[in-house]
Amino acid sequence: MEMKRLTIFAAVLAALCSCSGGKQPIALDRVGDALGRAAAGDTLYVADGQYKDVKLVWKAAADAENPVVVMAANPGKVVIEGKSSLHIAGSGLEVNGLVFSGCVADKGTIVEFRDGDEMAVGCRLTECVMKRCVPARRDISYSYVHLYGRGNRVDHCSFLDKLNLGVTLIVMLSYPDCDDNHHSIDHNWFGPRPVYGSNGAETIRVGTSQQCMQNSRTLIEDNLFDRCNGEVEVVSIKSCENIIRNNTFHECQGVLALRHGDRNIAEGNLFIGNGIRNTGGIRIVGEDQVVRGNTMLGLAGERFFSALALMYAVPNSLPNRYMQVKNTVIEDNVFEACKSIEFTTGKDFERTLPPVGTKWLNNRVEAVQTCSVPDYATLREGRGASWYVPEAAETVDSEVYRVGPDDDIPSVAASAVPGSVIEFSDGLYKLEKAIRVDRPLEIRAADGASPRIIFTGRRRDNFITIADGGTLRLKGLSFSGELTSGRSLADGIISTDRDMIEPYTLAIEDCSFEQCGESGFIPVKGMKGTFADTVTIRRCHFEALSGDAINYAGETEDKGRYNADDIIIEDCSFERILGIPVNIYRGGSDESTAGPYVNISGCTFDDCCNKVRGSVIRITGAQVLSICGNSFVSSGRGGYSIRLDDAPWEKITMSGNKFDNSGKILSNR
Repeated sequence: MEMKRLTIFAAVLAALCSCSGGKQPIALDRVGDALGRAAAGDTLYVADGQYKDVKLVWKAAADAENPVVVMAANPGKVVIEGKSSLHIAGSGLEVNGLVFSGCVADKGTIVEFRDGDEMAVGCRLTECVMKRCVPARRDISYSYVHLYGRGNRVDHCSFLDKLNLGVTLIVMLSYPDCDDNHHSIDHNWFGPRPVYGSNGAETIRVGTSQQCMQNSRTLIEDNLFDRCNGEVEVVSIKSCENIIRNNTFHECQGVLALRHGDRNIAEGNLFIGNGIRNTGGIRIVGEDQVVRGNTMLGLAGERFFSALALMYAVPNSLPNRYMQVKNTVIEDNVFEACKSIEFTTGKDFERTLPPVGTKWLNNRVEAVQTCSVPDYATLREGRGASWYVPEAAETVDSEVYRVGPDDDIPSVAASAVPGSVIEFSDGLYKLEKAIRVDRPLEIRAADGASPRIIFTGRRRDNFITIADGGTLRLKGLSFSGELTSGRSLADGIISTDRDMIEPYTLAIEDCSFEQCGESGFIPVKGMKGTFADTVTIRRCHFEALSGDAINYAGETEDKGRYNADDIIIEDCSFERILGIPVNIYRGGSDESTAGPYVNISGCTFDDCCNKVRGSVIRITGAQVLSICGNSFVSSGRGGYSIRLDDAPWEKITMSGNKFDNSGKILSNR
């Protein structure tokens, strides 16, 4: 037995030595002390493990050519979780092979290249992965990386699943030792980021508007920006003399923005749009910018999202607005099958100064695409952590759960296989708590059935609550908000969780919503701080409601935020609605996003919102809006049938609407 134990110990020791070059790995929480004894050229290996709620401050005294290295003994097996952060300071420190998974920043960022006022110099973050480091709510702001100091490098890292407000990686110029920094951000994979629905969701930002005259001299090179759709500025340059070259922007609904600062160079970049809406190229503000040797393929964006956009400027502009475009050199670029090249972007009552001194040299513009696009594997090659392979999506066979009035529907939903169907037979269904949808589900009536649903809970709740991970298709159900004696009134019928980080989709077909007797009781609502990719409502009936029928108007601070990107309302009927039948809000004048897209067609409104200053359809700030083929009967008499608060650049189509004893249309135009 003793010999067997010695053999096992020897095998374990050999394994440790083989993975760490003969040195035994140490626990993550011992690295800080070990760095105090390390010399240039030393390597510290970190033992495998899951480390939670750690506040790491690592410093070294070496240089970039002969660094002190902190490396995972097995790349990908050192996983940092929870309320954790890493501060890198001193000089010549390299951090290699770590995973930050599900970390939540107390403030600011997860990884920071400084400790207090001590900046990092010649330090490196390489072969690391940061994924889903997000809070409970999408409107809580922080970043993955703040890059301070000088001569630092972030390379061959994978930055994934950024869902909350805040720039993924920021080059900070707020200290004297941070300008003229010569940082390198190269060979990284910035993974897909969904449309956020507000400003402040850039992938990289270099400086701020207040630092626009500082020379940063940061190099952004050979990165893959993969479906980074957070906002219009995928990469936002707000300083001088930076180089952005040989990067690939793959299906990004946004642009490389030379937003503030002068003398920046964008060269050799590849932009692949594949005809997807809002895919863009390069937007230019400022002086002496150089755009050369870039290839733009199949970009479908317009205006701020154009393949090339030169901005009009504000006379005597403050730093955070728009300085005049002067002496831009645009040469040797290729534009194929791109929807828009603009030299007058943003021209309006405020922005009246045109670009001057522009040189257009040896550029090729083609209506069709002839250049071939590399396949996805080729785009990924050499970018991101070399050892990291994304987890394959789990596939589970969907099921059909057939339920009746006596079944516990919330429990069925909670245990249902993702992608399954819950099918209601005939009868009256009494819900005592919300059906919580935190996975893809379809809830529908069985063929020929007409199920009716009421709320009988002792505490206020929704009929259906969409939570993180949930997508919902609802078909053929009838909901009544009537109050049951001795029970609470519901909060609403279909709504979202109050704390959400993930976008969702909602489709409602052939359903009815009736008898909601309080103004705050809304059949279909998106809560503040939540965001839908798409909301589709077709062939539904709304009747006898004291409040709004459809409300995506929770973001009221006029910061350009909104609750759903696409809203489609077709062939629906609204009758005896005291509130606003359709209420959608995107306030402010921010132009960092392209939505919401709203389509309301083929609907009828009868005896709706006749109160003084009321409105039947109220839309604020939809960037693309179509209201066509609708009928208004005895509606909006005390105010308006259609009330818009629209900006000059918004695309609005209204045709074929009929008005009988109803209010007028109010528009800024």
